[in-house]
Amino acid sequence: MGLNLAPPPIQVPSDFMQNKTYAAFFTALINTLYQMWVALYSIRTTAKVITTDASNTAMLRVTVPRNKTVMIEARIVARRNDDSTAGTLGDSGWYVLTGAYKNIGGVLTGIAAANLYGGEDQVGWNVGFSTSAEDAIVTVTGAVNNKITWEGTISSYEVGA
Repeated sequence: MGLNLAPPPIQVPSDFMQNKTYAAFFTALINTLYQMWVALYSIRTTAKVITTDASNTAMLRVTVPRNKTVMIEARIVARRNDDSTAGTLGDSGWYVLTGAYKNIGGVLTGIAAANLYGGEDQVGWNVGFSTSAEDAIVTVTGAVNNKITWEGTISSYEVGA
């Protein structure tokens, strides 16, 4: 699952673009709608994944646009919902993960170390960040022979030129 802040493509009526008054109005309208789109979709996103092993699993990708800085805050809760051999049915965990990334000319770099607060019933469960190209990825790590549902709210804050 990824987060893309680009609005859907809009077809500009050619009649509007031929008239300077209409063109100016339509351009202002599109700019306003784009700002509203960014405001709505950059505030909060929910995500849910299920893990069954101890490998890192992507929960959500946040694309960091070129020449921008994005802070990400993830609030995640986890619960084991099977009765397998490891651990106890109902084992749970909670996490608050914060971090920031900057994109300079297509190169994504973390700003300082991410902060993680929380706890879990089983040692080894974890939440963290990874990166791929221009994406910051919130990841979760479960345990072998445990079906764990991870659900969270991810907020992102963007600034830049």
